[in-house]
Amino acid sequence: MKSNFSCIARNLLCSVGFLGSLAVASNVSVTIGEEHQVIRGFGGMVHNTWQGGAGLSDDDAKIAFGTGDGTLGLNTLRIPVNGNSSDFGKEVAAAKAAKKYAGDDFILYATPWTSQYAGGNQHVASSNYQNYVNHLNSFAEYMKNQGVPLYAISISNEPDWCSEWACWSADEIYNFTRGYADQMRKHGTKVISAESFRYDKNLYNKVLNDASALKNWDILGAHFYASEASTADNFFQYSLADQKNVERWMTEHYTESQGSGNYWRVVMNTGDQANQNKRDTVRAMDVAYEIHRGLVLGNFNQYTWWYIRRCYGLIMEKDFSNKLSIPQNEIGKISKRGYLLSQYARFVRPGFVRIGATAKPEDQIFVSAFKNADSLVVVIVNRDISKKAHSLSFDIPGLASSVAFTPYTTTETKNVEKGADITAANGKFNISISEEGVTTLVAPSAFGPPVPREIYGGTAAVIPGKVEAENFDISGSADRSYYDSDGENKGGEYRKDEGVDIEKGGTNYAIGYTTEGEWLEYTVDVAADGDYDVYANIASGSETSSFQLLSGTTELTPVYSVPKTGEDWATYKEEKVGTIKLKAGKQIIRLAITGSYVNIDYLNIVKSGEVPAALTTTQLNIASAPKSYSVFNILGKQVATVLAKSAGEAGVKLREMAQKNASFTQGVYWVRGNKESLSVQITK
Repeated sequence: MKSNFSCIARNLLCSVGFLGSLAVASNVSVTIGEEHQVIRGFGGMVHNTWQGGAGLSDDDAKIAFGTGDGTLGLNTLRIPVNGNSSDFGKEVAAAKAAKKYAGDDFILYATPWTSQYAGGNQHVASSNYQNYVNHLNSFAEYMKNQGVPLYAISISNEPDWCSEWACWSADEIYNFTRGYADQMRKHGTKVISAESFRYDKNLYNKVLNDASALKNWDILGAHFYASEASTADNFFQYSLADQKNVERWMTEHYTESQGSGNYWRVVMNTGDQANQNKRDTVRAMDVAYEIHRGLVLGNFNQYTWWYIRRCYGLIMEKDFSNKLSIPQNEIGKISKRGYLLSQYARFVRPGFVRIGATAKPEDQIFVSAFKNADSLVVVIVNRDISKKAHSLSFDIPGLASSVAFTPYTTTETKNVEKGADITAANGKFNISISEEGVTTLVAPSAFGPPVPREIYGGTAAVIPGKVEAENFDISGSADRSYYDSDGENKGGEYRKDEGVDIEKGGTNYAIGYTTEGEWLEYTVDVAADGDYDVYANIASGSETSSFQLLSGTTELTPVYSVPKTGEDWATYKEEKVGTIKLKAGKQIIRLAITGSYVNIDYLNIVKSGEVPAALTTTQLNIASAPKSYSVFNILGKQVATVLAKSAGEAGVKLREMAQKNASFTQGVYWVRGNKESLSVQITK
């Protein structure tokens, strides 16, 4: 939004409440099996040009991106794509600091405001769309080279509020998305739509209704400006996006910018950008209420506040307009608005799934629930200022027989204050709330005792031998066997209840849709100490894919740059990755994706110097001076490459591979080499 906003001083008003129990209670049902969206996390914005270089210090990052007491629990940082490449480095330090404290959960994404192709109140000419894509990709490449790669990048900030930055019409967004947006994935970044400032569905409808255009978006980005606490629920709802199963991120908002982030409830003159100036009640609780509606009504996967550090933000700063005197002892500390956001961010972590819950059991009481493999989190928002006691009777079928929920509460007088455990017997318990505020109930072992990691199939892969990429270990409740950035199986094949993307490919199944930062672990049983050569059956239509093997934090191989194997991800080749040293016995090997978009069928680990017994179905290794033969289907499309000593032998090998690979259909194929060709009839 704007580079600076003012805050107006007013006195705080408050109400005080308590936790207890009442005989008459409203029922709250939580349905563990009713799964909705995967939560990506919560974040904030840094824009060092507008913040004078003081967007996020290391101390701020520790507070913002830590997860313990006295932190916000953010995992997502939004930064600008500066219009001039000479300014690309302005956000690097902030990104590195955030990554240091957020760890594996860190998400960095970027938004362009202006470029050399369009400034304030200007449109990017269609003749410059390719140049514009190149500009965005150059920023993605720059950040990747700095060690803080972007998870995603958007088409543009607020195309519908653009007096200070580039404008885009709905047709322009559609045309750019359909023709160019897929190129924004060049450096492994996901694509975010243009981010409407008022969540104007008309800017998204045309893309959502065209499957060929929609495939070029990974995320629908939107802002909640033009909304406030009195805005009707339908502002947050979007049935078409629900139907298309589109991931949604709330990429920017603040609930109010004229007063202090520490105001709890104050009557004051307020209003900015999309909302008319008026005298109104400003409430810190609007933050929690908006998050609730965004997650529960809007099915949003992620929520990003505007500036992390600001007088109206999550971490307090002085008011640069000098209209408000912020006490010195508040500066650099979490604000009330920050604590309310942290009631979600600290406990509803990336990878949690929102599940069914009675959303509004009483007037002014709002409930949401979230789970992962072993934990359950319930968030209760109380907007009632009357101090009336609200007693809620929870029924959560499917919990372990006795589960302890730890409550954390923020009110006017409490800041994520830990309370006494509440025991749920057979999924049932009561809680009474009378203070305006938020209570988050956290059960870290909701579904029984900790579950240990398991070897998929029960038997470790024997080395020397193959490790099938899709047969990664089964995660234990406290011992993850993989990290996947989106938590769902986009390939839709094989282990469909896991969050890893598995698709048909290679010799059978392969992991796909890989993005930088993801990893999988495999338990292997090594026959003897020694050096081993690693081959991988891989496919990539990209020139920037890469991966690495590790044992714990020890690097087994350098980063391996994957060669482009074809124009799509259907052509698999077995390539030598490197040589590793292994000790005898069972151990865990980690496959880490360091460059996005490589499909991996298997690892073939053999004694150093030995040739693998069998290579892939698209590349056969004949020991004595083999030649390369291309295989074409009847439509003239190359479908495989065979290494053989003659065209006749290549035909034999082709028939062998066709019987093992379902992608070969019955019909005539042509084997062609240098001055040799052969037709091969495949029957099944």
